[in-house]
Amino acid sequence: MLSETLRMKKGFILDLDGCVYLGNQPIEGVGDTINVLRGEGKKILFLTNNSTKTPRDYAEKLRRMGVDVVEEEVLTSSLATAVYLRRLGYGDCFVVGEEGLVRALEENGFRVIGVREAKNARYVVCGLDTSLTYEKMAAACYAIQNGAKFIATNTDPRLPVEDGYVPGAGSIIEAIATATGSRPTVIGKPSKRIMNIALSRMGLKKSEVVMVGDTLKIDMAAAKGMGMTGVLVLSGSTKTEDIEKSRIKPDAVIPSVAEIGKMFGRNRRSLA
Repeated sequence: MLSETLRMKKGFILDLDGCVYLGNQPIEGVGDTINVLRGEGKKILFLTNNSTKTPRDYAEKLRRMGVDVVEEEVLTSSLATAVYLRRLGYGDCFVVGEEGLVRALEENGFRVIGVREAKNARYVVCGLDTSLTYEKMAAACYAIQNGAKFIATNTDPRLPVEDGYVPGAGSIIEAIATATGSRPTVIGKPSKRIMNIALSRMGLKKSEVVMVGDTLKIDMAAAKGMGMTGVLVLSGSTKTEDIEKSRIKPDAVIPSVAEIGKMFGRNRRSLA
């Protein structure tokens, strides 16, 4: 029974876009669910592939939505990328991305260089960039041709919003990969790289954690790749018919994260 499985877990990794909120609209009941999980002593980590904002930005956004969170409970693909690159060694970075990615790299000791210096970059780091220009894409291509290591924060093809979706980082990265013939090292979900960083931050083993998200090829693939329990919510981009067609099968499917809070509530009543 799903409620019994979840009750045994020590930690919950929650995706953001499509799982906790859609654009600037919180998923109904998410705040109550987080409060219930905290009351049960569960560790929580909010994990997003979106590289545009900082953990502080996301924490503030969540608090405005009535979700209890501290900055340390947010892991972005930008921060995970900086952690990963520290292990490879320092060097100049040319970034196709936004403030969240630039700040994560700079705060971790990397120098971010501009278009004119791009050919000297050790790393080309790509994420979602809503101010993308042809000049910036061309500079990334030149740098990769000149030997820079191609790093992708994530390869999400689209980003869920209130009324549909918009192009994601993967759409940009695929263009650069096509032009250069080079495939990037991917840090974000479903890569084990970000999942291992997430578990390390939580101080938990994979068997002790459940991954909750709204996508099959990203969130559920991440869970399956790690051997973790994966719970799919239908509040984002995945529909019931998509599950039937997919080779990636979640361990459980629920309407939204609100259902998790209800499950724990029912457990409390049954034990009373």
